[in-house]
Amino acid sequence: MKTFLLIIVCLASWGVAEAQVEGTIYLKEGRNVTFKGRDRLKIPRRKQDVKGWRNAYGQDKRKEKFAVEEVDSVVCWNSRCPERQRRFIPADGIGWCWVYFETPHILTLVFAKKGYGIAVDGGIRVWQRHGIFHRSHVGYYLRKRGEAGFWYAGKAKAKTGNKFLERLCGYVREDAELCRRIREADTWRDKTIALLMEYCPED
Repeated sequence: MKTFLLIIVCLASWGVAEAQVEGTIYLKEGRNVTFKGRDRLKIPRRKQDVKGWRNAYGQDKRKEKFAVEEVDSVVCWNSRCPERQRRFIPADGIGWCWVYFETPHILTLVFAKKGYGIAVDGGIRVWQRHGIFHRSHVGYYLRKRGEAGFWYAGKAKAKTGNKFLERLCGYVREDAELCRRIREADTWRDKTIALLMEYCPED
């Protein structure tokens, strides 16, 4: 069984998952706003503003709202596992994305149209709805250092496939050794994307 499962189909109530989320909003102006203890924060999705509640379970519950244009990033965690924190950013032209990983050379994001959750053990949940003829969009987006926009790497699904490997290798072609490893990869797509943590272009 895989040690890391990227996509979990949501069969439970979305509201229940939200109720367990604490977090800190990092504003572009430099101010930080934290929701923890009796406060709760909703993980934003698509291009939504960020919403939080003070004393979320009390009679004097108060809502606070932050425009997406004002937010640099949001870091969230499950109240039962605060040491495992997950970062989300509003990517221009895409929407709210989970930061899969970031190195000095590359930023790798996961976008889920249906949104995200955080399990009791701190694990990320990427919601995906399965319809009769299609699934809601979940995909990888990459940005190398110095680039302005994001490059779409493909859908987040199981096996890689030669087409996916060649596209990914083409994107990081300046790192010949990494290209070789990508072409030889015969594993799950999320683990292939994780190889990009070693991306180190020649100066």
